[in-house]
Amino acid sequence: MASSEFPHIVIAGVARTPVGLKCSALSGFSAEQLGALASCEAISRSGIIRQNIDAVVGANVYQFTAPGAQDIYFPRNIALRCELDVDTPSFMVQRICGSGIQTLITGFQQIAVPDCVDDTQVVLCAAAETMSQAPQIIRSRRISGASFWEFAEGGTVEDSILASLNHTLGGTAMMLTADEYGKRMGITRAECDEFTVISQDRARVANRKSHLNGGELLRGMFALDAVDQDGQAVHLSHDECVRNTSLEILEKLPGFTPNKLVSPGNASEIADGGAAAVLASRERAEELGLSTRWRIAGFGVSGVEPRVMGRGPVPSIGVALQRAGLKQSDIGLWEINEAFAAQYLGVEKELKLPREIVNVNGGAIAIGHPLAATGLRLIADLVYEMDHRGERYGCVSACIGGGQGAALIIEDTTQR
Repeated sequence: MASSEFPHIVIAGVARTPVGLKCSALSGFSAEQLGALASCEAISRSGIIRQNIDAVVGANVYQFTAPGAQDIYFPRNIALRCELDVDTPSFMVQRICGSGIQTLITGFQQIAVPDCVDDTQVVLCAAAETMSQAPQIIRSRRISGASFWEFAEGGTVEDSILASLNHTLGGTAMMLTADEYGKRMGITRAECDEFTVISQDRARVANRKSHLNGGELLRGMFALDAVDQDGQAVHLSHDECVRNTSLEILEKLPGFTPNKLVSPGNASEIADGGAAAVLASRERAEELGLSTRWRIAGFGVSGVEPRVMGRGPVPSIGVALQRAGLKQSDIGLWEINEAFAAQYLGVEKELKLPREIVNVNGGAIAIGHPLAATGLRLIADLVYEMDHRGERYGCVSACIGGGQGAALIIEDTTQR
């Protein structure tokens, strides 16, 4: 699809929670609560009247964290918590680490199709993850021929996070894919640790200079003042995972993988968080008096070899650029998820990305990677940093477990 034919669909409002360290400040919130808090903030920032939202697209990867198995209601309950009209439909998408980006792609597609297929014009996109609450699971089958409610004894016990990091069909695991991709690209352990220091340093500076701390940065983030499931009041106004580290500390950590590229210090942090955005067609946005500044200029999703899933951004960025009618050099700012330092550095090297305009306020190694929320967290940080720097085009991308990548390009139409 040529750029001139690409539908004009805009992000009218976007927001994210601070990212919480595992088993810390946000661990008492369900993903649904975090998604609803972010959604209400995105709605408020957009200025839209709730009754004008036509649909909800939600994303939550770990579908077994909410009490009472309420995860299956995630997008619907967000619509209800945000007091949208009761007849507003909602549904879930799941593309693992690309799920947040996929909410925008799916919302875009709903708006873009002819009205005779789907007359949706405004979509609330919401994603959240509470990895702290990912449970231990007993894999015990129902007994054939007995009561449906009886299970066989002696089931296998699984840690739901550790188990999901293995890609059994691909014969690999997430950290192994980063290790393999890094090796193929000639990345060294020293480079991984050096980059980790950069990510942490940038994130620490961004937190210190955030708008919540009297500065100008991280305006996509809002201070979270709420009560968790245990009735505890929580105030969080910074990304909790960010820490002060050094090359000397990182060098001493053991390598977990055959090529020793992945260590506990240079991988993304397990985390909790939520983010949301309001999408609208330009025509509907203008009619409702919403901002039309931030246009989705292109997007792409691609598959890659599962054993090097970390290179997923490479082909997906290519697809997004082609759809947008842009060259890579047109992109003034990048947000590429740092699943692992070795994985990010492989992408950086393969695409020859200028590091000074990638993840300028730190990446997931420092900030954390609440799986479904990450894509929309990247968007929130990108849009406000584009505004801060006066950049016309920005791109977000993430590698995806199982061997995929997703990318999305934003245009600031005021910079034309």
